[in-house]
Amino acid sequence: MEDEAIDARQETQDRDTLKSLKSLKSLKPLKPLKSLKSLEPLNPLKSLNVERGTTSTVSGLESHIYLYCLFRGPALLSPQKGIDGVNTTLVLSYKDLCALVSPVPSDEYNEEILNRRVEDLRWLTPRVRRHEEIVRYVMGFHSVIPARFGTIYASDERVLEVLRSGYDEFCSHLDFISDKEEWGIKVYAEEGAGREAIAASSEVISQLDKRISLATSPGQAYLLRRKRENLVSQERIDYLNSLSDRLYQQILSWDRIEGRRNKVLSKRATGKEGDMILNAAFLLDKLDVEAFKEKVDALAVSYQRDVISFEISGPWPCYNFCPNVGL
Repeated sequence: MEDEAIDARQETQDRDTLKSLKSLKSLKPLKPLKSLKSLEPLNPLKSLNVERGTTSTVSGLESHIYLYCLFRGPALLSPQKGIDGVNTTLVLSYKDLCALVSPVPSDEYNEEILNRRVEDLRWLTPRVRRHEEIVRYVMGFHSVIPARFGTIYASDERVLEVLRSGYDEFCSHLDFISDKEEWGIKVYAEEGAGREAIAASSEVISQLDKRISLATSPGQAYLLRRKRENLVSQERIDYLNSLSDRLYQQILSWDRIEGRRNKVLSKRATGKEGDMILNAAFLLDKLDVEAFKEKVDALAVSYQRDVISFEISGPWPCYNFCPNVGL
């Protein structure tokens, strides 16, 4: 049973990682990053970053350089098996700014093959998982700027050029997030969420209920009930959108917190019976994490009457609050 529970937790983490990589939209920079021009959408599975140009060689074979993350030295990290399962990680440095990378065979990790394989979840999932594991390993020692999945350079010289050209801005951001963590909150509305509140507050629905009770034939009552159901469904959408906005703003009102809203996912993507109404990431001080969790728990209790549930996850690499390490 314990093994099954571990497998279930790993499956949930893998699914959340894939969703977060697929669904992130354009992000506005935090105030310390106003000068950065590279804050692009984190959407690695639609347009993989494979640079064309001169290749490196490892063991006589042509290879590209796969980037996991940036961090500030010292670079005292043990080599880890890389995303290809063969080559190990290594550190490239410019001054005290470091990039964790590993060689990958260019005949397997190139633009054409990767863009074709992103639809193959059996191939993709273990590699996304390995990317995430390596970034989390570095997080155990340093604050990191995570590279999006599939960021590949033609050579180590090109990676060093990125470190040199972005040195001041990357270091400034690493200083900014050094005492912070990213946490995610997803909120789901069950099937009945909002229906009672809508029925109690809508004068139009109240009038329809009266007309249904006075209907002179089964056919008329049926049509009126259909009209009522369509009206409730539309008003429920508005109600849940308003509820989502209210929840997000309520969390943002807490002290020392930054937030980003991401695209809500379909039931098919989540595997949940309820509708996702909020998918957000929050950046907070590490010292505030326990208080943050307690506030989220209290918030969930206060909204129980709305038939909604909260999911909190983290800490995550700061995908939502970091500059994109792109080409």
